[in-house]
Amino acid sequence: MSLSKILEDKLKEIEEELEEANATGGGEAFDTPNAFSKDGKEDENDVAETSGYKKVKESKFMTLAKHTLVNEVSYKEYKKDESSSSKQKVNRAIREINSRLYKIEGVINQNIKLKSEAGVDSTKYWKSTRSNLHKISEKMQRISERLRRF
Repeated sequence: MSLSKILEDKLKEIEEELEEANATGGGEAFDTPNAFSKDGKEDENDVAETSGYKKVKESKFMTLAKHTLVNEVSYKEYKKDESSSSKQKVNRAIREINSRLYKIEGVINQNIKLKSEAGVDSTKYWKSTRSNLHKISEKMQRISERLRRF
């Protein structure tokens, strides 16, 4: 199943759920015995079914977000996806990488400005921050080498 088909199915599912949802509540009261019970006398699924609600395990946004990420689709599925050619896939991927790097650069610039305005120097970093900066630097070097080979 192509990535675009998965996204379309998830979007339709979300739209259907939104149509059924009523955010205003209309003022009616619901009989919710053991709503805040911790002793587990009544199964949560039974209460949800009898009151007309279904239990949600994961937000629809998170489900949709997971399906949009390239690393969530195996390479085999990505390669077999016939919704676009290999040339289109590569060009879209490069455009996506460029977009994400632009956003990362923006975050870095904001924090450099904040750091200089607030007078924060590198001695005030947490130990984990120094470690993370080192890991980011190594990762950027690996990416740079791969881009040169690309």
